[in-house]
Amino acid sequence: MNVAKIGAMLLALALMAPVLLTAPALYTAAAQPTTITIGALLPLTGDLQSYGVRAQAAVQVAVEDVNAYLESKNAWFRLDLKVEDTRTKPDEAVQKFNSLAAQGIKFIVGPMTSAEVKKLKDLADQNNVLIISPSSTAIELKIAGDNVFRFCPTDDVQSKAIGALARDLGLKGVVIINRADTWGNGLMEATKEVLENEGVEVASVYSYNPESPNFSGIASQANGDVESLVSKYGKDKVAVVAIGFKEVVELFSAAADYETLESVLWIGSDGTAQLSEFTTDPLAREFAVSTLFINPIFSPAATEAQEKVRQEVVAKIGEEPDAYSLAAYDAVWAIALALLQAGPMDNPDEMVNKVKELLPQITTSDEFAKYAATGKFPLDEGGDRATADYDWHIVAEIGGEYKWVKAGVYKGVEDKNEWVTIEGLGKTFPQLFQEKFAPAETETSPSPTQTETTPTPTPEETETETAEEGGVSTTLIAAIIIIVIVIAAAAYFFLRSR
Repeated sequence: MNVAKIGAMLLALALMAPVLLTAPALYTAAAQPTTITIGALLPLTGDLQSYGVRAQAAVQVAVEDVNAYLESKNAWFRLDLKVEDTRTKPDEAVQKFNSLAAQGIKFIVGPMTSAEVKKLKDLADQNNVLIISPSSTAIELKIAGDNVFRFCPTDDVQSKAIGALARDLGLKGVVIINRADTWGNGLMEATKEVLENEGVEVASVYSYNPESPNFSGIASQANGDVESLVSKYGKDKVAVVAIGFKEVVELFSAAADYETLESVLWIGSDGTAQLSEFTTDPLAREFAVSTLFINPIFSPAATEAQEKVRQEVVAKIGEEPDAYSLAAYDAVWAIALALLQAGPMDNPDEMVNKVKELLPQITTSDEFAKYAATGKFPLDEGGDRATADYDWHIVAEIGGEYKWVKAGVYKGVEDKNEWVTIEGLGKTFPQLFQEKFAPAETETSPSPTQTETTPTPTPEETETETAEEGGVSTTLIAAIIIIVIVIAAAAYFFLRSR
């Protein structure tokens, strides 16, 4: 090989050096990407089992979709998923969190209840693990700077939705029954305040231990309170607000023993909205239909991505995803996009800190909007979804089948409800309410203020009316007399001429 060729080769290598130096990193990323395992703490059993099963399917779909996206980008990492069942119990959530943290997992979707999130908050901060709950709504957990993010609105919005419902229906008195935990107490207090500001009398509040509720005793006492309210305002002005999870099915069983409790409206919450137990349990579904049991649940804006996710979840488990399942799906995307923007890091804690810093930017970005099932949204100072609407759902019997159907939507920014014609029923919820609970119209004697006055008749009118009432009018009598006189006169002149 001559000197000229060697020189040419060295020159070519020198020119290609920048490319060759960077190529190994890109190749390594494509050939052997780093695996980042995210955890999911979900209630696959227990009071929120229906929600947990749907959320698990949504998270699984999200990991599949995200990995396909990362493959197309030749990204430096791929996601793996580790799901743990919390059984809807805070202490169980702690055990499962510790298990995931011991495995080095730094990003967790869930848990779903506020009681669980409250138990994990300090642990998440101490272990520098990032938590994104798709459904925890307790107001007291709105804390700036912690490691807990929530991709759903908090209960200060939900309580306003219940207040708007009371305003629309003209409610005057309510009884509240709630589970005594972080979420239940917080929503009860917020709802009580909103209702009282709307001029509604909150006659009583019954808080129960979710581990050992005494629903028979509560139903007996609540019945007395509701009877008093109905006597005072009428049954179309009274409601029972039930704030709980699946155990509300048992509350219905106890309440069904009292005719008065089944004769007024029952209002639920996002803890019972769309739970399958209220369409499958025979007694619960009958009670729900009889009382027009109406429930609010976070309503994300419809997107193209949402329809895609809906189809994938239905294909996986045969059930429609709820709003919180969709939020769980979005949590996976938010973590992935933040990691992608942050780039590879050797220190896991630095990675968590960077993702935590980037999340508020990610959830409002156009790239997130392309794939997020609930659309892009801002986070407030506490790391929670800042704005939202709520859908209203009721249980209806349609064609012999019991199902949850949409009744309307609460517009959070405008603080008002928009009611829709309900599928299969052909009426709006206020129309159903009036037909079910409004008192039946009865014919009553007109009150003095409603009696029409008539002019006092003149003596002549009185005389005429009296004669008419006797059967022969004065005019007729006069005519007969005249005829008799004429005939008599004619007869007289005829006789004289003879």
